[in-house]
Amino acid sequence: MRKTWVKRDNIYYKPFYKQKLKLTLIGVLGLGVLFFVYQLVYISQFLPSSSSSSLGSGSGSALLAVQMRPPLVSNSNNPVASAELSADGNQPSPSPVANGIHGSSDMGPGQHQYAYVERIGSYERVILRGIRLRDLDRYKQPASRAPFRCLQTGRELSWNRVNDDYCDCPEDGSDEPSTSACAQGRFYCRFQKRHRTGRGRDLSIPSGWVNDGVCDCCDGSDEWLPTGGNLVPPRPCPNTCSTK
Repeated sequence: MRKTWVKRDNIYYKPFYKQKLKLTLIGVLGLGVLFFVYQLVYISQFLPSSSSSSLGSGSGSALLAVQMRPPLVSNSNNPVASAELSADGNQPSPSPVANGIHGSSDMGPGQHQYAYVERIGSYERVILRGIRLRDLDRYKQPASRAPFRCLQTGRELSWNRVNDDYCDCPEDGSDEPSTSACAQGRFYCRFQKRHRTGRGRDLSIPSGWVNDGVCDCCDGSDEWLPTGGNLVPPRPCPNTCSTK
């Protein structure tokens, strides 16, 4: 009688954890889903927060008008953009529209000097200088009038004490992201080199180096105010950032 060789896998039951092909396919699919979710979370940090829609109808219509406005120019009525784009050294007046975008309706008269306008597609968003984009929502005053919280300790502060040149969060200096008031503070440069996947290390300098007359960030974002009692705006720092 002739012997017939039968493959062993067809005779004995093989546990699922030993089926390498199926495990490999499941692992690849799982990694793909995780990568996709990670990209969505990273991209969502650059989009305007949906909480701005909870503002009143008046501020909501003003916000919509600002978002649909053409690219900013130096004579724009947005005070932050004017301070960012003009070089005549004039002190612009605060605007409730810009304050509404930032989410802080009680922003002090000089608070706009600590922010810049970032264009994201057809949107314009006012962002405080020196913060990480991952912390953007934590520096946006909510409609519920909740207080600001120190990033490290969670201590509650009034929003008018943010960037008031007095250190209320000495542990991390998170209440003074745009000033040099805190010894432990960090100023995060506006330019952040990122891999196309979103990975990268945050580029920062000690907050004591802000507006000291020396260009420390490769894009010069740490120098925007006159120093030493000089009323003339500082000369723009050369952009030496490398994207490669």
